[in-house]
Amino acid sequence: MGMMTSLRRLSKKRPVLGVLFVVVLSIGLIGSYAIFASPKATVATPETQAPAADAAQQAEAMQKAAQEQISQLETEISNLQKELQAKPNDVATILKLGDNQYHLGTMYLFVNSDQAKATASFKEAVNSYQQVLKLNPQEKGIYLRLAGAALYAGDEKLAEDNFQAAIKADPEDNNARLSYGMYLASMKGDFQGAIDQWQEILKHNPDKDLADQVREMIKQAEAAKQQASQAGNSPPQAGGEQGK
Repeated sequence: MGMMTSLRRLSKKRPVLGVLFVVVLSIGLIGSYAIFASPKATVATPETQAPAADAAQQAEAMQKAAQEQISQLETEISNLQKELQAKPNDVATILKLGDNQYHLGTMYLFVNSDQAKATASFKEAVNSYQQVLKLNPQEKGIYLRLAGAALYAGDEKLAEDNFQAAIKADPEDNNARLSYGMYLASMKGDFQGAIDQWQEILKHNPDKDLADQVREMIKQAEAAKQQASQAGNSPPQAGGEQGK
């Protein structure tokens, strides 16, 4: 099962888990892809014509801004690659290149719905982050960056290895535990594993907003775990089909 299929299914069943997973993994993504969607058609009336026109103009403006951002990222990536020809082992430049490749991947995916370009960009980000890791294993945040890029690129093993490495490098990194828990819940169906990660966050005295968010996620994961358990214990229905 692919990542985006898993997220769509999770988002329908457990909205907090599905939506937040995308947000946490997306570096620099402004809002969600939903804000770039065209507004739903409505019956024109004197009361709705003006708001509908405003909404259409806003959607068009946001789409234009997003395309401009994509163009800027493509240009900046090209410039960074040229810089690296002169200084191929400059960690700061390689890291910036990886971040831009990751960001461009999210834009291709969520704005343009171009899976092929998005995957290619995420794979390039993986290569850049791996180069950073080789040059400086102590680079802050590199494991989590690499995990996110690998997951979007379709390499779940590499992603999980680096989620775990991020937590090992800093056991009190709440963002790493938040992301790894979301991965466990949405990609592997390991709700107890996710709950364990999120409960560790609560032990680190997070701020109120994060604590409330994590408690809600634990609540959803516990409900999903119970639902999965009940489905697994359901007797076969007539015709040999399993109960849903």
